[in-house]
Amino acid sequence: MRIGHVIIVLILVMAVVMAVLLVIPTMHRASYVTIGLVKVPTNALRIIVSSVFSNGSQIPINYTCNGLDYSIPLYINDVPSNAKSLVIIMEDLNAPSGVFIHWVLYDVPPNITELPQGIPTQYYVPGIGYQGINDFGKVGYGGPCPPPGPPHKYVIIVLALNRELPPLNEDDIGLIRSINVNDIVGYGVLIGYYGG
Repeated sequence: MRIGHVIIVLILVMAVVMAVLLVIPTMHRASYVTIGLVKVPTNALRIIVSSVFSNGSQIPINYTCNGLDYSIPLYINDVPSNAKSLVIIMEDLNAPSGVFIHWVLYDVPPNITELPQGIPTQYYVPGIGYQGINDFGKVGYGGPCPPPGPPHKYVIIVLALNRELPPLNEDDIGLIRSINVNDIVGYGVLIGYYGG
């Protein structure tokens, strides 16, 4: 009788331990990845992003402060069908003060497959979307402009959202913080390098 009770208790303890072991990994497993200042859900669909330079190569001088400072042209494919808008973010991941935001373009129509170079540096660009205030303190795009030294890593992130962002004339960091991980249904990344 006593052995039977011990066996039952042991079985119950083992069942509880197994349940805890199964739950703990899912509690601590991050459901997103961080790219610069952006948190992207791990289950988001991938968007193909390309430009006039290949991924991981040098950004041409015309898209930097040492050239014409044109915004980088982008080609966007495989946007999820449930996307309501796109957001384009460009960050310098090697800035001396931490991540430096060069550009946030938002409420871009999800059916756009190409963004031209040289988007005007104004708050609203008809047919394209709205732009925030970058870390240079200016509206729109501000090209790579690193101090002398090794090349900096610039990441362009294209996010497909399941909603539109309200038009906000605010700085880029505020716009990025207004995006919830659950808003993102797809993302793509293009990396470029530029050094002074």
